[in-house]
Amino acid sequence: MRLRSTSPLAIPAVILVLVAAVIPLIVLSASVISGADVVSIWSKSSVQRAVIFSTWQALLSTALTMCLGLPTTWFVSRYDFFARQVFMAIVTVTFVLPTVAVGGAYLALLPKGLHHSTIAIVIAHAFFNVSVVIRTVGPRWNSIDDRLVDCAQTLGASPLHIWKSIILPLGKSAILSSAALTFFMCFTSYGVISILGGPGLATLDIEIYRRAVQLGDLSGAAVLAVAQMLLIATIFFIWSRGRTSELISFRSRTLRPHKLPLGPKLFLVGVAAFFIAPVLALIASSLRTGRSWSLTGWRVLLGMQNQKGIEIDTWQALQTSAKYALIAACIALPTGIATTYAFSHRQSASRQLSTLAILPLAISPVVVGLAILITYDFDPFDFRSSWLLIPITHSAIALPFVIRAALPVVEGIPNDLRSAAATLGVGPWRRLLTVEIPLLRPAISTGFAFSLAMSLGEFGATSFLTRRESRTLPIIISGLFGQAGEIPRATGMAASVVLILVTAMIVLAVDRKSYS
Repeated sequence: MRLRSTSPLAIPAVILVLVAAVIPLIVLSASVISGADVVSIWSKSSVQRAVIFSTWQALLSTALTMCLGLPTTWFVSRYDFFARQVFMAIVTVTFVLPTVAVGGAYLALLPKGLHHSTIAIVIAHAFFNVSVVIRTVGPRWNSIDDRLVDCAQTLGASPLHIWKSIILPLGKSAILSSAALTFFMCFTSYGVISILGGPGLATLDIEIYRRAVQLGDLSGAAVLAVAQMLLIATIFFIWSRGRTSELISFRSRTLRPHKLPLGPKLFLVGVAAFFIAPVLALIASSLRTGRSWSLTGWRVLLGMQNQKGIEIDTWQALQTSAKYALIAACIALPTGIATTYAFSHRQSASRQLSTLAILPLAISPVVVGLAILITYDFDPFDFRSSWLLIPITHSAIALPFVIRAALPVVEGIPNDLRSAAATLGVGPWRRLLTVEIPLLRPAISTGFAFSLAMSLGEFGATSFLTRRESRTLPIIISGLFGQAGEIPRATGMAASVVLILVTAMIVLAVDRKSYS
């Protein structure tokens, strides 16, 4: 679709981002920040510990992610092998699994000595972000001409030399982009830290929540939120520069039909086990209470057994989560597709407006939740009691991922196809419906699946905005893991299993082609 001006297509996304991010951030910065706190907050020991821990655990997590992700990316992007589609399906699902549920999975998998430890946090972060490396670096390495590697081998170059002189340089921008995005994801980690963290293991997001909710220090929380947003925006700028070019500049090639050597094959089996083991441990743990096998956790979760101190309505929470997810996806998908057309257009005004739509990717959901909580809590915008705030916020968070899924497809539609349709007298809107939408179906499926999954598992912003009658399943899981005792723990494990299975089934059912 090439209309005379595509700028209006970006307007819905601009309005959504203004309502859910920009205006709340401006209000947050202007209304609650005390001038004295801008300096004094950084002298507090808890803040200093949070900054230091956020940084070094993110560096460790990024290093482990790259060590696992780069070899995996090379094998899956260059070779065709048995069960490759199954492997890629597992990788696709892990990225969108709910963070609190995965945190529970690692409580089930790891020995108690590693619970609430940096090791557990770093491993869980790698679990999520290996997919980022594969999806970012994979298209670039897939496009490398086989003849480059074959010539180097003919000239006697060792595999290590080929990696250093050909593979790494050609993938440099994509590797840096994936590392920057991984660092951002780990630095702003909230759901994983809330489950696997402990004393002295608080990230900046945890400190922001603690100050805003537990200590009532809104000014201090706002200073930390704005400072973190500026840092993330810088990291995002680095990532975005490389990522955009990687998405649209390279052609995929047919995968080598050669069999993988035994070493790489064993490595991929180990990576698959790395992804599958936590989920299996979670399922097993949900069937145990203490040291004995028991269905108590499931009976409590399903309302078949009352337990003192546990007041949950699982069905209501699941219905609420599903309702929010559907509304968020129905907002994010058409808004994101329209914005993608504006972004792909050469008009500078269209691209500038569309760039604003990607802003939520550069803002921590915890910061978004805090900003919305403060902004829409007074007349004439006293909407905090409205349940619609949560799905609207979820749609803004999912919007950049819809745009990223659709952009390479929209850019890849040949202009000759549009010209041929126009020559036959087909108008722009009919051309969109009959020619372009069918080509966009894979991107639409991916965007819809990711929007649903991200809303189902969203925890950071929701933890600020939820009320007792509108609790989602991630909020209930977090509350269960926060209670002492074996039964709340088993119930939390069972709830995590439900959330992971629902999310995985949605992604695999709706987005069947994205991993093939």
